[in-house]
Amino acid sequence: MGRGVRHAVVIGAGMAGLAAARVLADSCEAVTVIERDTFPRGSAPRAGAPQGHHVHGLLALGAEVFEGYFPGLRAELEQAGAPVWDWGEGLCAVLPNGTPPPTPMGMPIQTFSRPFLEHALRRRVRALEPVTLRDGLTVTGLRTTGPGKVVGVRVKGGDVEEEIAADLVVDASGRSSHLPRWLAALGLPSPRATTVDAQVGYASRTYSFPEGQAPPSWMGVLQPLRAPDFHKGCYAIQIENKALHVTLHGANGTQLPHDDEDFLAYAKTLRGPIADVIAPLTPTSAVRRYARTVNRRVAYHRLARWPDGLIALGDSVCAFNPAYGQGMTVAALEARLLEQMLRGRRTRTPLDGRAFQQRLARITASSWLMATIPDRAWERSRTAWPVKAGNWFMNRLIDTVPHDPQLYTAFSGLFHMTAGPLTLADPRLLSRVLIGPRPGTSLRAATA
Repeated sequence: MGRGVRHAVVIGAGMAGLAAARVLADSCEAVTVIERDTFPRGSAPRAGAPQGHHVHGLLALGAEVFEGYFPGLRAELEQAGAPVWDWGEGLCAVLPNGTPPPTPMGMPIQTFSRPFLEHALRRRVRALEPVTLRDGLTVTGLRTTGPGKVVGVRVKGGDVEEEIAADLVVDASGRSSHLPRWLAALGLPSPRATTVDAQVGYASRTYSFPEGQAPPSWMGVLQPLRAPDFHKGCYAIQIENKALHVTLHGANGTQLPHDDEDFLAYAKTLRGPIADVIAPLTPTSAVRRYARTVNRRVAYHRLARWPDGLIALGDSVCAFNPAYGQGMTVAALEARLLEQMLRGRRTRTPLDGRAFQQRLARITASSWLMATIPDRAWERSRTAWPVKAGNWFMNRLIDTVPHDPQLYTAFSGLFHMTAGPLTLADPRLLSRVLIGPRPGTSLRAATA
């Protein structure tokens, strides 16, 4: 039966690790979060999260879950300068077949840089009595009592090595996770990893608005990629400190800008308002590039054997192309699953790690499809017909959205995960998608 979870160790202090630490604090006597980076003093990017230089979005469902775990978080961030706005009214969505007009949806969105949110969450988690955050430490392996039981971790900081005992180890170390190698060292089979790579790259920077100059009427710009014609796009959001955060992106190996001149030139190849807006603005950061955007899913849930005292979540298990903005929200949902399973177990019994991985796989399944169906269209290999059919339907939906406010609202709920895929099974909505865009509309290819 075991003694339950008295001490938990969380590997990684990113979004998934902080969310996991928050729910573990309600069930454990002690929680230790181990981070390889040295924490910045404020809301600055850190080396272990290079994606922090690029536009991030917290979907509506994710914001709701985080608010439940950190009451008052939205108000705290807003007071510190992170704007709150209605998705339908404030978004300029430059879609292949047009731009939807402003459509009030009652869907509040808050925009900020990732380091800004991470700093706020880290401060909240550090204040929890059972939690200790330790930075500058690298986890080098698992402590075990044979292949069937994990009882802690081995860590190294500088020249000093130590062992930390734990009843539960949570791998939230992200894309750089070493868990498959650690499992192999225990004599366990290697899990299968599935990857889908659209070869998407990012180039980002921030801008300030001159004193007295009004910001644009929109709060965010969304110009997505789509195979095979729309291989350039952008995201732009107004964030804290009255700044504009812009990410230009390209698929299929598109060459991305390196410097000031290239950045503006690239923006000028795009439809929509972004080039005209940033041309007179003052950059407040260098151009930062990022290309680790491959979708990767590790099938831990299919392993016949799984050691007690161990779970994995976040990008360690399922990492998405960041273009779809799902990562932080999925991390919040995985933390909620962890909370449910901790509460649901019988008193003082250990968490069932294998069952956790199986249930986590179900949580990530729909988000995985949402990201990989369009990304598979960029791959040169032959595509299976179900993927082709799914891609055709999604393209048809997005081409109809600019001319149908009700469908735009339904699609936004699907995008923000506040509604499930069955929303589109409503015959009234489904028929609009199948009929397609109204007569007289046409696709306009993006400038290459």
